[in-house]
Amino acid sequence: MANEHDDLILLTGATGFLGGAVAVELMRQRQGDRLLLMVRGADAASAYARVTSQLRRLGAPEESLRRLRPAQILLASLERVESIAGDTRLARVGVAIHCAAHASFTAHPAMGALNVDASVILAHLLQRYAPLRRFVYIGTAMACGNRQPAGSDISESAALPLDERAHLVPYTHSKAVCELLLRKMAPALPLVVLRPSIVVGHTRLGCAPSASIYWVFRAWRALGASVAELRQKIDVVPVDWCAAAVAAAALRPEWKHELLHLSAGAQRSCSFADIDAELARAAGESPGAYGILPPERLPELLPRIRERLPDCNPRLMLRALRLYGGFARLGYTFDNRAMQEAGIPPPPPLTRYIGLCAQSVAHQPVSQQMAWDFK
Repeated sequence: MANEHDDLILLTGATGFLGGAVAVELMRQRQGDRLLLMVRGADAASAYARVTSQLRRLGAPEESLRRLRPAQILLASLERVESIAGDTRLARVGVAIHCAAHASFTAHPAMGALNVDASVILAHLLQRYAPLRRFVYIGTAMACGNRQPAGSDISESAALPLDERAHLVPYTHSKAVCELLLRKMAPALPLVVLRPSIVVGHTRLGCAPSASIYWVFRAWRALGASVAELRQKIDVVPVDWCAAAVAAAALRPEWKHELLHLSAGAQRSCSFADIDAELARAAGESPGAYGILPPERLPELLPRIRERLPDCNPRLMLRALRLYGGFARLGYTFDNRAMQEAGIPPPPPLTRYIGLCAQSVAHQPVSQQMAWDFK
């Protein structure tokens, strides 16, 4: 993509799944020389090694990686984000893409400090030191909480529930709080909020870069049980499509949308039955016969977990199924008409590439795949 600017693009989270995919997409669009990657590490060399390893995993061409220079590393962590204040490179940052967050679904004691406080500090620092034209904040569609009726098609709204009890996990609560504080405490910030729905897999690499959330479909299939009706839909997007959408919001000279879902929407969301049928086809098996269990009966699965998923900690798996089952039972899809009006095409449905996801990590035990989400 041609660009009229030659200023820097500050990207946080490049050693993560979505942030790394955004870096690869920007490289693909010949913006790699403009990247300034905020990466934690003992020193710039180790940070550079970490980020190049992740970008290689996400399909970055070797030629692009050779062009990435250690001088493009901004050595800092979310915990110490204020340390970047004296860096002279900030004076060239025109666009910031803030992907970094603690995305674990466990209740991390520093979740608020990492996902909320550090983001606000970063915004203030960039307002002070950078000629900032756009600050792209990566939120989550599930910042909407869980108080809408099951099966709702959720519209974008800046009004998000701030009561922790309205969220299934602390992560989505922290993202809702952060959005509010960015708007309230940095009102002059050129803020663009993008809320991806559930990010699973890659359309060309499957789940080789990350098996985050994919393993849940595999576990339900192995156990022959679910807490959601098979006709219910789930709104899932692939990471590379999501990265291209983020890049569009960051790079286009004109951008008028302050808030967008990046989602499959009702049209491209898939039912659990269709997802299971594709997983069965990939394995050369028949679609599963599922027993539908209410959450309070999930402990009945413990013997089956020990038998069919012997590599997994049964109690941890039960806790995970209860947690993800809570999201599944909501059956939310996320309205993406504004996204399409902004010129971002809808994503491919999960059923189009979940077979590739299955093949790419068939050799990995479920317990290894779970580690992506329970850090």
